[in-house]
Amino acid sequence: MTIQAYRGDALIRPQDLNAIDKRIYEPHASELKARSIFALKTDIPVGAETYSYDVMTRSGVAKILAPGATDVPLVDADLERHTVNVYSIAAAFNISVQEVRQAQMSGKGIDVTKADTVRKAIAEKENQIAFSGEAKYKIKGLTDAVGIQVYATPNNEAGTSTKWKDKSGKEIVADIRKAKNMINKLNGHEADTLLLTPDSFEELEKTFNEFTQQSVLEYIKSQNWFKRIETVNDLAKKGLAGSECFVVLDSSPSVVELGIPMDVTRHPQEYAFPNTKVPFEERTTGLIIRYPMAICRADGI
Repeated sequence: MTIQAYRGDALIRPQDLNAIDKRIYEPHASELKARSIFALKTDIPVGAETYSYDVMTRSGVAKILAPGATDVPLVDADLERHTVNVYSIAAAFNISVQEVRQAQMSGKGIDVTKADTVRKAIAEKENQIAFSGEAKYKIKGLTDAVGIQVYATPNNEAGTSTKWKDKSGKEIVADIRKAKNMINKLNGHEADTLLLTPDSFEELEKTFNEFTQQSVLEYIKSQNWFKRIETVNDLAKKGLAGSECFVVLDSSPSVVELGIPMDVTRHPQEYAFPNTKVPFEERTTGLIIRYPMAICRADGI
């Protein structure tokens, strides 16, 4: 039996791997949309296949007890046990044996810019799962989670369209205010985040009304309605019947978290002439939504 010998010049050196790792952990802010909005839950065991948590179907109500009374209201009667799967997101890139040889010959590290593509691919999938789910694996995202509030935006004053492109700035503000108030009327919750597609965000540049040059966006910011206003590509056509939508939510951890049992991790390189494959993996549950009523999707814009 012939034992195959692996050439030393086919293997990526430790210093090159260190450079790759550093590149992987330097994502652009635009790649971390979900992580900038939702708190991370990282204490789920890496080897877990599922994660179970309680979902609040309505707010529990306390009461004043009469002397000697024992009928203490049970808040856990409002909780339902939900279980989500833990999924792996994986991607890899190849480095040819000739790239390794050239790096060794020059004494310089190999070009690790390919790691940018892997990092971006994993981040894009993480964001997609968080905001819009993954139908193939029956993963629910922010826009289609069971139990969230849904608001059908009304027609404009002319009665011809619900779309923001056909509405005045004042009408757009009314749509956002209505969705915000659907969250704020819940005891103990306050809408702190507004999410829109880039096209919808552009409509916020309309003048608020005929008496001012202040834009809709400037007006909303002046009212301190939200801590953050973000554009999210994955919201596109996620409203009812493929319509455009925006989302208003209370983003506190008691409402929603992003489960990351294992952050992006490099696995051992795999050499198969003429390439060395460098694989990466992340483990995620997608969104863990504990109180879906504190999320409102507004459709038809």
